[in-house]
Amino acid sequence: MPKDSPNVIDRKGQGEFVSFLIRQLKFKRDDFRTIGSFGGFTSLIDLGNFAVSLNNDGVGTKTILAEQAGKYENIGIDCIAMNVNDAITVGAEPIAFVDYIALREPDLEIARQLGTGFNVGAQMSNLTIVGGESSIVPDLMNHIDVSGTSLGIVQKSQIVKGESIKDGDLIFGFQSSGLHSNGFTTVRDIITKNEIDLNSQFPGESKKAADVLLEPTRIYVREVLDALSIIPIKGMANITGGGLRNLSRMKDMKFVIEDPIKPQNVFVRMMEMGKLSYKDMYEIFNMGIGYAVVIDPESKVDFVNLLRNRVQFKEIGHVENGSGIHVVPYDVSFEGYY
Repeated sequence: MPKDSPNVIDRKGQGEFVSFLIRQLKFKRDDFRTIGSFGGFTSLIDLGNFAVSLNNDGVGTKTILAEQAGKYENIGIDCIAMNVNDAITVGAEPIAFVDYIALREPDLEIARQLGTGFNVGAQMSNLTIVGGESSIVPDLMNHIDVSGTSLGIVQKSQIVKGESIKDGDLIFGFQSSGLHSNGFTTVRDIITKNEIDLNSQFPGESKKAADVLLEPTRIYVREVLDALSIIPIKGMANITGGGLRNLSRMKDMKFVIEDPIKPQNVFVRMMEMGKLSYKDMYEIFNMGIGYAVVIDPESKVDFVNLLRNRVQFKEIGHVENGSGIHVVPYDVSFEGYY
């Protein structure tokens, strides 16, 4: 990726920051137990026969494009999606959500649009928004920050841990709706340098650039929970920041992507305008694969029959003994997660 761009995230540095932060978190209640360790997609609290999942995430700098376009309707959907798509990777059903909005000054139209989006995201995820917090901080905010926290629940015996993933298992990818809510620091850099007008037609599309770039993040809750009730899913990954590197968060195996989902036009254009390589693209963006599921070959027929006509998906690869991720058609390899 272009090293001279100040707007491309240093993900290695970001990973080191998180590692140093986690090292300081040493205190725990004596009567408090967690399941798993830091580094997964969600945090699990042990409550006897059940576990509670906690997720916290935000929309990031996608909100800057929303501000520039005056379109906030989809941002609430994005916020919920970023949380619940992580929660379901362990089999947890999201049931409650709280939001946090920080902005320079009160704006009733922004409140209306954000609220509408949050409501749609809640319906799509079948959860209740139980509260939230808004903060007017003109000295702190140049734009607007939208984030939230989801709470989910799962029976401990049904937690998807990834431990049983083995050589020969199949990888299925669920198609994304587009950029989702990751890589927007790079996106904004690209559209600025290429003088893309948000109100003009996006290259290769019949829609305005604002509509293409602000397409809401796909929520996979209902399809995944339905599949979990029938199929012995071994592992799942939400393909967000870090792209396909997220596969390594399931288990340290070799994930071979032989037939990836064809990236949508928005990714093709970002790659061309940003002069990015396939390795850059698969590390920054989801490239059309919004969510990944690992199953054994014996479950393939049931899995395909269950999800047919409900979500666009395909078999994209398989698991081998080893480590890392390899996207065969583009000879792209990653050693693992950060």
